[in-house]
Amino acid sequence: MKASIIIPTRNRSWVLKDCIRHLSNQSAKDYEIIIIDDASDDNSADAISKIQSAIQNPCLPDRQAKSKIKYIQLPRRIGCWAARNVGIKNASGEIIIFVDSDVLVDKNFIADHLELHKNNSNIAVQGVVRHISRPEKFGIKTLRVDGICNTGLVIQNCSVPKQKLMDVGLFDEYKFMGYMDVELGMRIKKAGVKVVYAFNNCIAYHVDGFYTKEKLKNVFSKAEERGKTSLRFIERAQGKTSEGVANLKVLYLSFLLQTDKWIEKTGLFNLLVKSIDSPLPFIFPVLKELTKYHYRAKGIKSVKKVGSR
Repeated sequence: MKASIIIPTRNRSWVLKDCIRHLSNQSAKDYEIIIIDDASDDNSADAISKIQSAIQNPCLPDRQAKSKIKYIQLPRRIGCWAARNVGIKNASGEIIIFVDSDVLVDKNFIADHLELHKNNSNIAVQGVVRHISRPEKFGIKTLRVDGICNTGLVIQNCSVPKQKLMDVGLFDEYKFMGYMDVELGMRIKKAGVKVVYAFNNCIAYHVDGFYTKEKLKNVFSKAEERGKTSLRFIERAQGKTSEGVANLKVLYLSFLLQTDKWIEKTGLFNLLVKSIDSPLPFIFPVLKELTKYHYRAKGIKSVKKVGSR
């Protein structure tokens, strides 16, 4: 079987090169890497060009034969879900493996995914994702682990036969982040595909990076997007999840603490940034989580207002 690795990216040149370096040095013999650049405005295109040149180095014929990079540069931003659909439609492999552009994998990653698919054409494979602070931490054991979702799939590290994806209709191309992988996983399960969890292999490492002012803004922006997407998810899942209860908790906490009256003030955000390196370790995580709750509640309420008109 041939695998197609689908990687959507936007403005992640700082870690994308490490992601591709790990994927281009695999024990698997035949696979392709498809990068869908969602209208990045950093130097992602230059970084990918350098990676392609390195892989096609005539001094490395074995690596050139094993992996091929397809780079699709989108002229305008369409969102990560639509970008993944572009990758699927351009894939030539029988098995689609989803990896995010800030995720690193070991040399047997693709082979491990394919091995599980080899004897069963009716499964999706869900791998574990460990969190590390920087690429140099690759391979270490960590306490924070993602990849266990009884409802659907976690897109950072999973694989599905291409035909099964085509049969269920690909990702919902909602423009905001969050939950559409879980929703697709629910449709896949409904179609009779079994999700197999790989706990001892197919392991990936998500590079979180260090918190900075700009990264915090991005974290809170994503929290707001996830709030908006949670309502879309509930609607498409026809209420068959616990997400509605989770949303009520978020809204209640935001109301109880009146976060809309103080969270977004400039002084508080500056305090949050300063507390990253505070000698009192509890200040930053508490403020960060409260702020994430506020922005998620803000996203939920913004969609509710639109829907009530």
